[in-house]
Amino acid sequence: MAKEFSEAFYHSRSWKRARCEALIRDHDLCQHCAAHGNVESAVMVHHVIELTPANINDPRIATDLSNLVSLCDTCHKIVHGWVSADKPRRRHTFDADGNLICIE
Repeated sequence: MAKEFSEAFYHSRSWKRARCEALIRDHDLCQHCAAHGNVESAVMVHHVIELTPANINDPRIATDLSNLVSLCDTCHKIVHGWVSADKPRRRHTFDADGNLICIE
């Protein structure tokens, strides 16, 4: 959930554009999972350098693609420390038709 200071930002045209560009760049895949050879759909675009009231108006932090990474829900929660990285997770792959399927 967005913090109060960032609520308007996450509804802005500039954020929606940057988020879309990050997902396209990352092929809608979680980049942390991909780095470990796993396929997982990205549902979040995460700020590597966290947004704060002091930097939310700095486009190098708020919307620059170099500060954004596409993540699945689990990896996003792990990055923020909301869940443990030791928690078992379901793995996915693509079938012969290119459909995303669960393999566990």
